[in-house]
Amino acid sequence: MDVKGKTKDNPKARLDSHEYCRRRELWLQDKRNGVFKPKASYSFTMDQKRKICEWVENLKMPDEYASNLEKRVDMAQGKLHGMKSHDCHVFMETLLPIAFSGLPTRIWKPMTEISLFFKDLCSSTLRVDNLDWMHQNIPVITSKLEKILPPGFFDVMEHLPIHLAEEAQLGGPVHCRWMYPFERTIGKSKRGIKQKHRVEGSICEAYLAKETTHFCSYYFGDNVPCLRNRPNRHYEGGENDALAKPISIFNRPGSGSKKRTREFNDMESKSASIHVLLNCPEVQRYYE
Repeated sequence: MDVKGKTKDNPKARLDSHEYCRRRELWLQDKRNGVFKPKASYSFTMDQKRKICEWVENLKMPDEYASNLEKRVDMAQGKLHGMKSHDCHVFMETLLPIAFSGLPTRIWKPMTEISLFFKDLCSSTLRVDNLDWMHQNIPVITSKLEKILPPGFFDVMEHLPIHLAEEAQLGGPVHCRWMYPFERTIGKSKRGIKQKHRVEGSICEAYLAKETTHFCSYYFGDNVPCLRNRPNRHYEGGENDALAKPISIFNRPGSGSKKRTREFNDMESKSASIHVLLNCPEVQRYYE
């Protein structure tokens, strides 16, 4: 088969496709120069892939919410590469329904349902009645996906979500049990390796040096730059930074490299006011 999906005329291949595939839209089609495999309804064209990559490239995530997805985009081939496990987790929970909105509704809805399932499962608060409903609903969602995606896509990992809601009932919130914090710590330890033939000793030496210097930094003055008083990575300097943080929730100096000014509408202004009232310790005494 070449790039265009064209194959040589093979009657046996056509017979096998009709025998093992009950989806008429995926059957091999006879053309003038041979047999063609039609495009699946759940796949994107190259233009659609590049539009999704362009959208991901322009995304602005909250600080420390995910890695820089702009570096994971390959516009030439229209795909994302080098994504970490946590990046895939973020994409599956929040970005998948938006990125795949160009698919037909009968395909987009089951993918959105599986995305919302993982989003509810990984929330900070879990309710027993919601977990019971999720445990009953996930086989239905999986069956919908089986009607869309090919059988080769489904393995033990696609079967695993059926047991996750019941596991959450036994073990509690997922974010207290997942491995992302430990993977980050191991990644930081690996970056401190200096001698590859003494890996464990090099990690221990780097860890002890970091802990020792951090402990000694408490004896330094505030004017001595160290890890304890390192400025925010968005810090741009300036004389008016002290005036820009009148309350505690705005105590991070700097605002990034790109600055744009616009006015809030009524809904945004109300949301910002509620956020300040709920998260600012300075206004707690006025509640009484």
